[in-house]
Amino acid sequence: MTATVQPGAIVTEPEMEATHYGIPVVYFGEDGEMLALGHHAPRRALAAFNRHARSIGLRNVADDRQAEAEDWLDIIRTDWFVFTRPNPDEGDDPDFIWYAVPAKPDSPNAIAVTLLNPTA
Repeated sequence: MTATVQPGAIVTEPEMEATHYGIPVVYFGEDGEMLALGHHAPRRALAAFNRHARSIGLRNVADDRQAEAEDWLDIIRTDWFVFTRPNPDEGDDPDFIWYAVPAKPDSPNAIAVTLLNPTA
């Protein structure tokens, strides 16, 4: 028997694209943002993000051989998200595995994340 996924249902273990240096990571959004599960020191998160970028054929998160870590550390931040299954009735794309909404640390089902936001 196959379980039906409820649109908008809470996701407690969001699927990531890969794990690098023990950090689960995924490209997130449309402008090169990356997300890691958990709160991590910026340098450790950047190492995982760079490794993930290299795994898809980029040189690093900037795809620039001359990029310096210091240029990227200040756009890495921690936050909390609640992850849900897409809800097409709310306009969500049903092809997405999950959606993430910013949350307060004490929100039910909030998950700690570390974000890289190059457009910030």
